[in-house]
Amino acid sequence: MAFTGDEGEMIDPKYAQQMIDTYQKGEAPGSTKAEFFGFRKIAQLLAQKNAIGLRIYYCKDDKGVDRMVVVAATPDEQNIGPIDGTSTAGLVLENGAKCPPYCNTTD
Repeated sequence: MAFTGDEGEMIDPKYAQQMIDTYQKGEAPGSTKAEFFGFRKIAQLLAQKNAIGLRIYYCKDDKGVDRMVVVAATPDEQNIGPIDGTSTAGLVLENGAKCPPYCNTTD
């Protein structure tokens, strides 16, 4: 399958909240709930040649804290940048504003 730029699905907000709540019930207090990335950084990723979307990797930093690493991907399903293991070019986004403490007021 080649990526088309139309991957993903808009879902009902109530179902989204249900999935979030289910996940967070199993997490330790104070665990990372979300991570915010600004539109300017996302736009930089998407402005790279052949970028058609984003791939988000769930990971842990060197202190064991849950993090996300975001890279652009091409229509042939390849990452743009060093995450693919073959290139040193390309941008990698990390270190977003973690929730907590930067949370939605209802979180």
